[in-house]
Amino acid sequence: MKKYTKILVSSVVMVLATGCMTTLPTFSKGKKSEAENSSFITMKTPVFRYADQGFIQKKAGATKVEIYANGSPAMKLEISSSQICSGSGLFSCMSKGEFNKRYLSPSYPDDTLENIFQAKPIFASSDLKQTGTGFIQMINKDGEYKIRYSVSGTSISFHDITNRITIRVRENK
Repeated sequence: MKKYTKILVSSVVMVLATGCMTTLPTFSKGKKSEAENSSFITMKTPVFRYADQGFIQKKAGATKVEIYANGSPAMKLEISSSQICSGSGLFSCMSKGEFNKRYLSPSYPDDTLENIFQAKPIFASSDLKQTGTGFIQMINKDGEYKIRYSVSGTSISFHDITNRITIRVRENK
């Protein structure tokens, strides 16, 4: 019994010690990303829901998003110029258009998700209104999407009422 107690206590200590540690994700060995931000990330679609601490890495030609749950990666997306790959088992790789069709909306331009995570205007800057610390876009196409997208300081908020999609990023300071 003493042996099992010792193993249990050791296991609990290991879980507590490593559960609070965070490993910074990297694109590839030896290369540092151009921008890496720790953020609270929320992604809700009719297909999946994630909301927790994570990292967004922005690098020329690629954006990587990792959302953690209890210290372990729950959702990983790597967005390149032509495709989106997932390291979390949701799917392997697919074109941006196919990703939009399956998980967001087929009406979205291919670069929508990448632009959201890079805090850039979407839909070719349609209905863009500059604010003091960013911008707001209200984009509506009857029956296809009704989007309110804003970037302000260190936060990003994307909400499509029609397709029930919410993406929020609040950068940790």
